[in-house]
Amino acid sequence: MRRRNVRAIAAEMLARVAVDHRSLDRVFAEASVAESDRALAQEIVYGCTRHYYSLAAEVQSRLRTPLKTRDAIVACLLLVGVYQLRHMRVPHYAAVNETVAAAAQIGRPWARGLVNQLLRRAASEGAPPPHTEEEAFDHPDWLIRLLKRDLPNDWRAVLEASLTRAPLSLRINLSRVARDAYSRRLTAIGATAQTTDVDECLVLQDPMPAARIPGFIDGEVSVQDSSAMWPARLLQAAGAERVLDACAAPGGKAMHLIERDPRIELTALDVDEARCATLESECARCGVDPTIVVRGDATRLDWWDGRPYDAILLDAPCSGTGTLRRHPDIKLLKHESDIAQYRRLQGEMLANLWNVLAPRGRLLYCTCSVLSGENDFVVDDFVSQTPSACVQRLAVPGSVETRHGRQLLPKVGAGDGFYFSLIIKKEQAA
Repeated sequence: MRRRNVRAIAAEMLARVAVDHRSLDRVFAEASVAESDRALAQEIVYGCTRHYYSLAAEVQSRLRTPLKTRDAIVACLLLVGVYQLRHMRVPHYAAVNETVAAAAQIGRPWARGLVNQLLRRAASEGAPPPHTEEEAFDHPDWLIRLLKRDLPNDWRAVLEASLTRAPLSLRINLSRVARDAYSRRLTAIGATAQTTDVDECLVLQDPMPAARIPGFIDGEVSVQDSSAMWPARLLQAAGAERVLDACAAPGGKAMHLIERDPRIELTALDVDEARCATLESECARCGVDPTIVVRGDATRLDWWDGRPYDAILLDAPCSGTGTLRRHPDIKLLKHESDIAQYRRLQGEMLANLWNVLAPRGRLLYCTCSVLSGENDFVVDDFVSQTPSACVQRLAVPGSVETRHGRQLLPKVGAGDGFYFSLIIKKEQAA
C-alpha cells in the first residue's frame, strides 16, 4: 500500500479543525498517522492552527479567484504549504514539491497547478505585511479586544507568549523520590531540566514522549504544567481533612493533592463517564485507590453523601485562554459569546458547591483562563450574593494581583495562564 503524503494528512486534519470545528485533541486521537510521520504532522497542523490568521490572509491575498466552499480542503493544503515556507526549516523546493504532490491525495488533482503557482510566488516574494491586528497577532479580534481591556499592561506579551511552544513540565512525587535525585536520573539519560518556584517541578529543556520519562509509568512523576501545580499547593489540604476536587479529570490535581498528603479523604468528581475512566486510569498509574472517583455533576447534589467538605478545589470549565500554546485550536473553536456561557456555569458551580463546604472551610476557585469575565467577575458575583463568603489573599510568585485573587500569565519558557481565588466560608453570615 502506497504511503500517504504527510502534507495531505495534515491538510485533512486541519480541515477537521477549521471547517468541521473539531478539537485538535480529538482530531489526533482519531487520525491514522504512521508513527514515523506523527511528529511532522503535529508540527504542521499545530503550527497552521497557531498562525491561522496570518496564513489565511496571505493565501486569500494570493488567490485570484476565491475557492468554492466544497474546496475548503484545498485552502487548508495551501495553508500547509505557506506554513512550511514561513515557519519551518524545510527547503522551499521541498515544501513546494511535497505540497503539490499532496493535491492528488486529498482528491483534488486539478489543484496541483494552483498550489504550485501560489507557493512558488509566496516563496519568492516573502510574507506580505499584516493589515489587521488579527493578522499581526494571529489571534481573533474578540480575544485581542478582551485582553486589552483586562490586561492593559500585559496583553501584547500574552499574545506573543501564546504563539510559542509550551515547555514540558514534570511534577515529581516527592513522597517517593527527591527532586535532586530525580534530576540525576534525567541527566543519566542525557536529558536536561530546570527548577522553578514550585518545589516538585522540573522543566525539561527538550520534550520527550511520556513513556520515555523515567518513572512515569510507575507514578513517580507526572506531566503537568507548572502553573497547574499551584492549586494543590494553595489549597493546603492535610491530615484527615475531607477534600473535594470538583472537576477532577484528567486527574493531575487530584493526584497532586494526595501526593502532598495521602491522609486526606479525597473525592475526585467528574460528570463525564469517559473522563471518569481516565481518572481511574490515572489512579492506577499513581497507585491511588480508584474508589475516590465519583461520577457527578458539580451543579447538582445528587452525588453527595451529606458529609461536608473541609476544602474544595473547583478548577472550573472555562475558555482555556491561558493554554493557547498547547491548544491553539481554541482560537478557532471559541467565540466571545462562549465567555458569558462559561460565566453562568462557573457561577452555578460555585453556588452549588458552597452547600457542601463546612463552616470555616475553604474553596479554591481557579481557571486556566486569563479573562476577567471567567475569573474576578465570577468571584465578584458570588461573594456579593453570599454573605458567608470571604476572599482570602494569596501569594503566588510571578503572578499579577487582581481584585479577588492572583493571575499567572503565560510566559515564554514558563507556565500557562492560570487564575486563583481562595474563598473562606465564615462561621455565620454577617
